[in-house]
Amino acid sequence: MHAIIPVAGKGTRMRPLTWSVPKVLIRLAGNTVLGHIIDKLTASGVNHITLIVGYLGDEIVNWTRLNYPDIKVDYAIQEKMDGLASAVYLASPMTDDEQTLVVLGDTIFNADLSRAYSEDSNMIAVKRVADPSRFGVVVRSGSSVTELVEKPSVFVSDLAIVGIYGFSSGMVLMDAISRLIASGRQTKGEFQLTDAMQLMLVEGRKFGCFEVEDWFDCGKPDTLLETNRILLEMGTGLSDAEHCSSVIVPPVSIDDDVEILSSIVGPYVSIASGSRIQGSIVRNMIIGSDTTLSNVNIHDSIIGNEAEISGSAASINAGSSCRIEI
Repeated sequence: MHAIIPVAGKGTRMRPLTWSVPKVLIRLAGNTVLGHIIDKLTASGVNHITLIVGYLGDEIVNWTRLNYPDIKVDYAIQEKMDGLASAVYLASPMTDDEQTLVVLGDTIFNADLSRAYSEDSNMIAVKRVADPSRFGVVVRSGSSVTELVEKPSVFVSDLAIVGIYGFSSGMVLMDAISRLIASGRQTKGEFQLTDAMQLMLVEGRKFGCFEVEDWFDCGKPDTLLETNRILLEMGTGLSDAEHCSSVIVPPVSIDDDVEILSSIVGPYVSIASGSRIQGSIVRNMIIGSDTTLSNVNIHDSIIGNEAEISGSAASINAGSSCRIEI
């Protein structure tokens, strides 16, 4: 089983964190965003992954090679950001006639991926949403999808496409994208994957859909913190280590070599390797690796790698290698 994961975006909504770290390598609940996705895929039988890289792509390549040496992973470089369909098409040299998944790199999901596999139909993961105008949506009749609409201005369906697509043939998908790009047809200035799938629908290719249990957005600081909270509540990446003269309020995810002194940590805190928390109160936070917090009361924040923060109460988002006195 082959999976294509586009991860070339700059993550502008996550700045300043993403000035130095790709958004898919931000850690939460014991793993990076990309790590959570790859673990789900490999547990579902995926044995070949193609990553579409761009911004800070070398870091993604190096991280993947270090952490997943036994999985076949190859890479394609997206130089021009002109749509999801264009990104996926870069994987065409690595794609054959086997079943192929496309999974967006900024969402973590809890879904039975066996429902995405079908020999005679293509499958789209969906979830009911209150405001479908923000999403691509599917229109269906019975169990069959009849139309795909990108960010509808008038209501046609509340079944939002959540970024998991199963195609019965990778080659058929690539052929549709190739013809879409050759036609020059863009929606809102980009080559949309939904337009390529709509072309397949018009030509008689079958599409179905399945609803996912959970779908977590990791594209903005507030949604990333919310995803961290939910994953910890679900038991993902939990740790139960005790730290001298400190109070740990679960659920938390704390790497083994993190040093915590005279502090109150939790709930809903994830701390990456090599960090040090001293004389502080922290809650509802994501803290990167090799970061030091001293004498702070801080909450609802995301701190990058190798940062130093000291002072008093605050709620901030701080990028890597910064030094802040509050």
